[in-house]
Amino acid sequence: MAQHGSGPVSHSLVKALRSVPDFTPLDDRTLLQIVGASTNLAFSAGSVVFEPGSESEALYIVLSGQVVILEAKDGEQVEISRVGPGGSFGEFSMLLRTQHSKTARALEDAELMIIPRDSFEEVLATNPELAERFQRRLEERRTVRGQVTDSA
Repeated sequence: MAQHGSGPVSHSLVKALRSVPDFTPLDDRTLLQIVGASTNLAFSAGSVVFEPGSESEALYIVLSGQVVILEAKDGEQVEISRVGPGGSFGEFSMLLRTQHSKTARALEDAELMIIPRDSFEEVLATNPELAERFQRRLEERRTVRGQVTDSA
């Protein structure tokens, strides 16, 4: 007898992934592959997701709550961006296989889906459109990187 689906948890995670703009074009099978390879972790407000110098081994997707990305400037932590539900972060360092250069901290209680680099690269290998989208983002980020002003 064939099994149908893997329960409401996977379904809700697939739905959450579908709301991430980068993943909208992916089919359910691919989204289930991502969900199957990922881990969900809860971070309480104020806790650090990663900090500069730590190994970059995953893509982070915000399922609930908010994460702030901070960069050290003149000895102070300056807010670079905020990432809310459906947003992702950490892909730049992960795809370049570099260490994190910024701090990511939960601004409020947050649940994150963490997709390991190897699993994400497998998905990219079978989804040229998604691979191209992330490649484009890398190129844009590289171009802008040296030109970020204090107001960014």
